[in-house]
Amino acid sequence: SIMTKLATILTERGMSQRDLQKAIKTKHNVFLGDDRISRLVNGIIRNYHTNTCKIIADTLEVKMDDIIE
Repeated sequence: SIMTKLATILTERGMSQRDLQKAIKTKHNVFLGDDRISRLVNGIIRNYHTNTCKIIADTLEVKMDDIIE
């Protein structure tokens, strides 16, 4: 299976989806549900809300283009 850019970044950093979820909550005080994070990481949702994308990119300290397919 083809990994999404987001999944690749998490794998490279040894981060789980739960780690990402906690990091987003810590850094932005935003809670993204397990299902939503799973769908983004697995490429089921490809049309990110700009705000969601910004939050995830900022949390991971990457550019939005680095996580958008």
